[in-house]
Amino acid sequence: EKHIQAGAKKVLISAPAKDEDITVVMGVNQDKYDAANHHVISNASCTTNCVAPMAKVLDENFGIVKGLMTTVHAYTNDQRILDF
Repeated sequence: EKHIQAGAKKVLISAPAKDEDITVVMGVNQDKYDAANHHVISNASCTTNCVAPMAKVLDENFGIVKGLMTTVHAYTNDQRILDF
């Protein structure tokens, strides 16, 4: 929102976000994007971008009742590595 207030017309966040206008995953829901109303756009997480297109195809063709996936990668700067 601060970027918009500073004059940016659009903001694309390449991670999960708070207070975004829409979260878009290419190949899954990009048709929901409305340029007139969506100015702060989240591109979801790297994990979502990897699994969502495949899950969409599987669900549309075979149906998914339940799903489980695991991802392992280095922690990011917004994740705590210690319990408090």
